[in-house]
Amino acid sequence: MKKLLEAIQQAGGTPLKVGGCVRDNLLGIDNKDVDIEVYGLPYDQLVRVLEKFGRVATVGRSFGVIKLWHEGEEYDFSLPRRDSKTGRGHKGFVVEHDHSLSPREAAMRRDYTINSMAESTDGELIDPFNGADDLRAKILRATSPQFVEDPLRVLRGMQFAARFEMRVEAQTAEMCRTLAGEFDTLAIERIWTEFVKLCCKGQQPGLGIQFLIDTGWLELFPQLQDMHNSPQDPEWHPEGCVLTHTMHCMNAAVEVADREGIEGEDRLVLVLALLCHDIGKPVTLAKNEAGRYTNFGHAEKGVPIAEDFLKSIGATTRVIERVLPLVKYHMVHLSLEIDNISHRFVRRLARNLGSATISELAMVMEADKSGRPPLAKGAHPTSVEIVKLAEELALQHEPPMPIVQGRDLIRHFGVKGGPSFRKVLDAAFEAQLNGEFDNVTDGINYLRQHRLAEGL
Repeated sequence: MKKLLEAIQQAGGTPLKVGGCVRDNLLGIDNKDVDIEVYGLPYDQLVRVLEKFGRVATVGRSFGVIKLWHEGEEYDFSLPRRDSKTGRGHKGFVVEHDHSLSPREAAMRRDYTINSMAESTDGELIDPFNGADDLRAKILRATSPQFVEDPLRVLRGMQFAARFEMRVEAQTAEMCRTLAGEFDTLAIERIWTEFVKLCCKGQQPGLGIQFLIDTGWLELFPQLQDMHNSPQDPEWHPEGCVLTHTMHCMNAAVEVADREGIEGEDRLVLVLALLCHDIGKPVTLAKNEAGRYTNFGHAEKGVPIAEDFLKSIGATTRVIERVLPLVKYHMVHLSLEIDNISHRFVRRLARNLGSATISELAMVMEADKSGRPPLAKGAHPTSVEIVKLAEELALQHEPPMPIVQGRDLIRHFGVKGGPSFRKVLDAAFEAQLNGEFDNVTDGINYLRQHRLAEGL
């Protein structure tokens, strides 16, 4: 890389690291995505320099972007550019790259000051909008009035707030409010990308939700807005409303994920499950005879509401199928005494969870209990017992699989496959879940003893 940058300088260009890599370097975060902005060198001339060092792709020519593969690494080079607003939404721009721009002029198009910094080849920080100060103060501030030209910047702010534990500056919050009317111009894929970053990279994802509150964008997600307006019993939830509890739970989920080494889609599912776990409380809110708030049945009632919300932000079918069972069963441990938790119960729970697992459910339960400050954090004793029994059955990470298969019926009963097979196999699986047998031989004997295979 050093020789490459020297070659650009010898050709008359000034290469600067820009954007997220500069920000992350100041935070001590490893970032392999290095973006280089080159000043003083026309596009075609820059291409000729880069071609001497590896394979070059000019697929982003209209944006002044060049990709280079050099010594096994991929680098993005670009020319400074101006973005001119021509219409509504994230794509309503005309882009003009101009190698004669100054770093300050080019930085004005950046969304937040923390992303407007650049770094020279000798390590000098170029910071025309005081992004380093805002980074230290944990303030999200718009770089320039051009911020209001792109509504996606608001959702980017949501995930930045979560990742870097930041709060939005007042004038920037007002700029975000003015962009709410352009929310409908955002592609659902872009919305989903920002929520994925919120959940997978956020150290305090609750601050991302707080960002939506502070900017007026929470109203664009009505299922979340309903939680913000929904009170809870102060004895059980001294932290406040349902959404306040939810934000604490999301933060607790990150602590659990860090402890357990949960990353990628598993981390995404866990944090989303906590975002959605009490989404059914507003529709089940009531007061009992003592005047205390209740939410009976909120877990099950929340499933279709959570599904609608997840679809509205672009969640994949696979993620939705993993999150919804965690929402539905997140309260199941609170209706049980430890002495009443059995292997039979655990087998059925593991089966009912479908694409989710008991291990994941236990983490949801722990984060739920830990999201009620100043009450103590930690796992509930009954959820610990559920995990213990699941480990004994080797079901903590997967559902039980039917022991008796169609081939066993063919072999032991001398019959061919047919429509009645399903009924017999289902009966065998139910008996297996009840603990009647744990191997094929005993399963076949059970079917014979109870005459469940007659009529095959």
